[in-house]
Amino acid sequence: MDGREQAWIEPMVVAFSRPAFQLAAALVRDGGIAEEIVQEAFLRALVSRRTPREMPEFRRWLYRIVLNLVREHHRRQTRWRRLPSRPEPVLDPEREAERRIGDAEMADALRHLSPREREAIYLRFFEDAAYEDVAAIMRIADSTCRVLVHRALDKLRRHLT
Repeated sequence: MDGREQAWIEPMVVAFSRPAFQLAAALVRDGGIAEEIVQEAFLRALVSRRTPREMPEFRRWLYRIVLNLVREHHRRQTRWRRLPSRPEPVLDPEREAERRIGDAEMADALRHLSPREREAIYLRFFEDAAYEDVAAIMRIADSTCRVLVHRALDKLRRHLT
């Protein structure tokens, strides 16, 4: 890799490594596999001649690669593995207990969504991506994206109430 390529990719790696890992980890539920997916995604982005060089377009491109690799992983697996939880310091035990109950309820509700619905919900609400960005990343029409998110939210509401 020459100096120009290295200068171009370094800010992208700094800016998007963590968000790409969080996306992959949320969808594959295994930190090690998520790390491998992100490394492969950056490698594919680096070697492809079609990779955009501007930040917003690169983000969409990278997330699309991550989603494709996640889908490929799921095709090879029969079930998801649970992401190992790392103990966090508990400052307020009561608040922590309430948070964990909410997390468990949400995780259970998310399991009732299809993989596409989970992807759309994660990108829209956990990554705070605009509908247009979610649609571009998932390679679906904007209107399809809005319907997908709306239906997924309806399912979540039914499971959380």
